[in-house]
Amino acid sequence: LEQERQARLDAEDQADRERQRADRAESNQTPTALEQYLQIVQQHLLTSLSVERDPTKSASGRLTSVDGKYYPLELHPWTEFMNEHDQVFNLFANSFSSNPFFPAKTDVLGVRRDLSPTTRKDEQDIRPFIRSAIEKPAQNIVNAYLKNIVKSENKFEFGNNSYGLGKKSAEKPAKHQNSKGSEEVSSSNRKTLPDRWGAFKSGDDCIRLVCPGEYKAAHKVRPEAITQVLRSSTTDLFIKVLERMGNPEVNDKEEADEESVAWVLCQTYHYMIESGLLYGYLSTGETLVFLKLDESAPQKLYFYLTLTTTNEPVVLYTPAAKMATFVFMALQSPVMSREWVTKAENCGICKWPWLPDDVAPRAGGTDGEKGDGDSDGDSDGDGDGDGDDPDYNESEGRSETGPNQSQAQPNELRRSRRQRTTTQRPIGEYCTQACLLGLVRCLPLDPNCPNAMRHQRCMTEEQHPITKEDLCSLTREQLAHNLDDNCECLDQKGLFGAIGVLFKITLPDYGYTFVAKGVQAVDEHHLTHEGHVYTTLSHLQGTKIPVYLGNITLERPYPLVSLARVTQMMLMSWAGDSLRVESWPRDTDIEVEKEKTLQELDSSGVRHDDVRKANLVWNPERRQVMAIDFDQATIKKRPRKRKMSP
Repeated sequence: LEQERQARLDAEDQADRERQRADRAESNQTPTALEQYLQIVQQHLLTSLSVERDPTKSASGRLTSVDGKYYPLELHPWTEFMNEHDQVFNLFANSFSSNPFFPAKTDVLGVRRDLSPTTRKDEQDIRPFIRSAIEKPAQNIVNAYLKNIVKSENKFEFGNNSYGLGKKSAEKPAKHQNSKGSEEVSSSNRKTLPDRWGAFKSGDDCIRLVCPGEYKAAHKVRPEAITQVLRSSTTDLFIKVLERMGNPEVNDKEEADEESVAWVLCQTYHYMIESGLLYGYLSTGETLVFLKLDESAPQKLYFYLTLTTTNEPVVLYTPAAKMATFVFMALQSPVMSREWVTKAENCGICKWPWLPDDVAPRAGGTDGEKGDGDSDGDSDGDGDGDGDDPDYNESEGRSETGPNQSQAQPNELRRSRRQRTTTQRPIGEYCTQACLLGLVRCLPLDPNCPNAMRHQRCMTEEQHPITKEDLCSLTREQLAHNLDDNCECLDQKGLFGAIGVLFKITLPDYGYTFVAKGVQAVDEHHLTHEGHVYTTLSHLQGTKIPVYLGNITLERPYPLVSLARVTQMMLMSWAGDSLRVESWPRDTDIEVEKEKTLQELDSSGVRHDDVRKANLVWNPERRQVMAIDFDQATIKKRPRKRKMSP
């Protein structure tokens, strides 16, 4: 009997253990609440980082190349970061309460298993860790807020590629003097783009970039080095480093560390300035540095440093939590105007390794002092001559966009700001094909054009008040005066391709509204060729292809958020939405209409050579398919007619 009783007790204990294991397993597979999720990330992902300490086993080579990149004149601690972080995190915590909006523990453990167990020897090894242990959890938190609290379809994502026209460079390798006084030649394929971009995707499929991010190998910028430099450096770190570059060698480890930190900060700052984004970050895996610009003083860079390897017992202060609140702050920041970018580049900052002309007063960190903007032969630093304002007027044109204007921007998170004027967006609807065709061919105004009354300077006039040559000249002059007024880049709506990006432009004095295809300097020959194709197909303009108005070269480049610089534009009528949108009437046989257009092109001596839905649009005015984007098209040679013998 005693044996039976013991066996029964053992069986009950075993059953209890099985139930407990099952409960734990079920608990581990259950979605988690905010604090529990951050604890799991802290315990199982952040602890997975192991950096190779042996220099003979880690990647060698130069830390980074900053030649030709803008650097800040002053470096300051971001003293308000923790206060803003606490407010945003409390917003998250109070909004989420104990709701299980986040991945289960088993999901996090699965991520850890996928991370390589080896030591991190270079920047490529660091990337998976930063993405899995810091960026992805932060992304999950922000998106949980947007989805469950704001109730929107908006999303935030980290990605490798910029959304927009990709930057191309035709720069030649440039010589520079390194810290040891010897000349080096920069590689022609030197790094010109950030490692990461934070992007905000709205429910209407518009995408805007929010912040650039940079990765650096942990063994090349040690946490103790970056901590010491950032906590002890004066505001003129960059000036000090550049002034020492003439010395034959770096004097000690402290100076070498200052040089390395200046390089990595310079690179991210450059991307922030050129894109017009006020927030950026860089990480080595062991350290995470959040960066911020003051829109009224872009020559100053503000930083907040956090160590990711610290075993932080309070989830509020974990790296993932700080990254989430940083992203939220960045989402609330304004989209700076393109005029702001141009003026920021000409507010007195220089490109590495050039020093400002008035170094002495700058070294003291005095506010409001300025110097001449540097030009090293790059065209992307040209301004309009009035951009070196030391006070940098905060009322420059910009537009406010964020997660949700009413819910995701609580008043307590927003600093008191002066009233700002917003950039004037294109007015009116697009002109009709018949209208712009009439402009090109000197025909009467199209009464069906929504802007006809504005074209008609007085009630007795029926002719266009300007020529297409006038339109090109006026557009060029308008953009030379201001890059934002009556000009909207449509890259957020996905209207960009391999070589070009679309703009919507209005000439306010005459009411003409049309589009422009902008390209970078390296692709200008494609635009010239495309103009030749349109000329060849002049008889099809306004019916099978858009109306071609002419090409213009900009007096100063148009800086895109993607870091590309538009130098030339092709002006034309708006043809319509691409066939991917499926906006045609139901009774339309779109395949037949598409074939008609392509046959017309072919019979006119042009082979498109890039036929796809993105390059075919439905035009509701003409009720037919139009072809666009002829940069790859071929103009077929027509056989010469033989003379008939008498």
